[in-house]
Amino acid sequence: MQTVAHSAYQTIDTCQEQFSDRRWNCSSVRNAPHLTRDVARGTREQAFIYALASSSLVHSMARACTLGVTTKCSCGALPNKPPKGDYKWGGCGDDVIFAVRFTSTFTNASLQSKGKPKMSKKAAMNRHNNAAGIAVVADGLETTCKCHGVSGSCSIKTCWKALPDFDSIARTLKSRYALAVEVKRKRKKQQKVFVSINPSIKNIRSDQLIYYTKSPDYCSLYPKTGSVGTHRRLCDKDSSGPGGCESMCCGRGYNSFTMEVVERCECKYYWCCYVECKMCKKTLELSRCR
Repeated sequence: MQTVAHSAYQTIDTCQEQFSDRRWNCSSVRNAPHLTRDVARGTREQAFIYALASSSLVHSMARACTLGVTTKCSCGALPNKPPKGDYKWGGCGDDVIFAVRFTSTFTNASLQSKGKPKMSKKAAMNRHNNAAGIAVVADGLETTCKCHGVSGSCSIKTCWKALPDFDSIARTLKSRYALAVEVKRKRKKQQKVFVSINPSIKNIRSDQLIYYTKSPDYCSLYPKTGSVGTHRRLCDKDSSGPGGCESMCCGRGYNSFTMEVVERCECKYYWCCYVECKMCKKTLELSRCR
């Protein structure tokens, strides 16, 4: 459970980092388990959070296996195929197979009733987005190598399969958030399935995020929808992107001001073994939404 807790904190921090320059800045996720409507009514934001949380748990658990934090698993199995290159398989790879199995069971436990999957639209959407987050991590395994040899030579190279940093996975999911598919439920062969409301999208891939409730614009404080608004949010007056003042402030305008901060600078390392830094004053030019 220590690993599960770590993945939960990682989800919260990463979500806010990824959306720090957006109107919706993921601040509502800190209210969990008491979620506001922006992440509890089938929105695109809810889709992202569920996918991020499941991917975080897979990543954290796979790394915990490799580090020996838990006795339930260890190193990942070495690939069956011979290596394509001048190296050999070895080392301790991330145990993604165990992590995926654990995460699927854990995340979908709350989406079941009496041992059977809940059939509500929200539960089905959350299951799909959980699986999408898991798939992004499972597909992200990379070959990592280490050289062995005299004086740093690479006469022998050992490689294993490892996951990238979680920030890389989060960026992939953020791009999936932007391309999330709006869906509706339709009965097909005595089953209710999700179909895109866009007729040009015939099939929804398992790694795509889905949602069925349009999001508010998040410009103004509106508790009914979970929007906290962008009043007094910092923005970049020189940017035309989502973090720029024109977009962030929703046309209300902004105020510019300066702030003086003190930070370490001109640091020097002395052998052995300490670092000395000067303290420098720096003036920042900032803008804040009205």
